[in-house]
Amino acid sequence: MSIPRSRRERFPWFPTINGDVCLSDLECLNFCPAAVFDWDPATRKPVVARPFDCIPGCRSCAEKCKAKGISLPGKKEVAAALKRIRAEDGLLAMPRRSNKALNPHGRAVRRRKLAVRSSSGK
Repeated sequence: MSIPRSRRERFPWFPTINGDVCLSDLECLNFCPAAVFDWDPATRKPVVARPFDCIPGCRSCAEKCKAKGISLPGKKEVAAALKRIRAEDGLLAMPRRSNKALNPHGRAVRRRKLAVRSSSGK
């Protein structure tokens, strides 16, 4: 029996380094708040050593890269992955948020309209 992977491991949010344009300036390695990168002495370039430590939504390394050699998943890839993960887990699409206020018992609360006073004080 295989061990189920966590949702994070099934979510493809991690950087990809384009070695052809990498300047080897270590900006990504030194700046990453999650310590995703390591230095590869053989290639003299950074490598993505801990991809699942990358913080979903963080784009700091790609923004810091002077050569623009780091890419991250786009919106379409992220949306497709979330849809796949929800389907695998037997979850429906995310419920729509209602703009109705609810009381502690889950019943809709009427919102009173506030009277708007003019700036002249009338």
